[in-house]
Amino acid sequence: MPSKKLSYEEQAALADLIMIVKARFIEAADTMVHLDVGQVRPAKVRSLWPAFQTDNIGGHHPGYGINGSRVTYRPSSQAISRAEEVLYRWLLDFVETDEDRVLLGKWSICMAAPRVGGSFRKFCKKTGRSRSTAERRVDRAFKAVADAILKNAQSLQGPNWSRVMPMMPNQRMDFGKMASITRWMAPDAKPQHIPEMLDVLREKAA
Repeated sequence: MPSKKLSYEEQAALADLIMIVKARFIEAADTMVHLDVGQVRPAKVRSLWPAFQTDNIGGHHPGYGINGSRVTYRPSSQAISRAEEVLYRWLLDFVETDEDRVLLGKWSICMAAPRVGGSFRKFCKKTGRSRSTAERRVDRAFKAVADAILKNAQSLQGPNWSRVMPMMPNQRMDFGKMASITRWMAPDAKPQHIPEMLDVLREKAA
């Protein structure tokens, strides 16, 4: 069955949403790298998300205090909650295959912490994967996650852009505008997570 052709506005919304989804995966990787929680994640997630060592972590400086002392980055409770949503819901519910989950996890670690994950190109070469094919699968998987969020009218939290932007691939996007977008809905979506919108739909049906 051919997929429904999206309008220009829907395509633009989806493109922005895909970028936010990428940023959320990168933020999740950055958060997990800075938390020693490798043994508390469910076995299903541990088998898909790349393993890493917690010493000499990250690939981006965490910042400096007012006296010039180095400040160690500690994820906030909100960042941890967002990472849990990515790992325990998006990765398992919206990404179809284990191979795509592995690729998303590795790509995210490579972007967030290159000293830990190395480069995605080297990962593909070392594991005998075609880099171009792997990157296409990553892009399709991100689109699948964005499609699921759009279809289900799911409320969406943006990442900590000030933390994530230096880690993002070069993009011509206005992150300031995107940071204010928190809710996405396709025209035929059923907003299961937004009770007040369901009430409106029930009233119209009546």
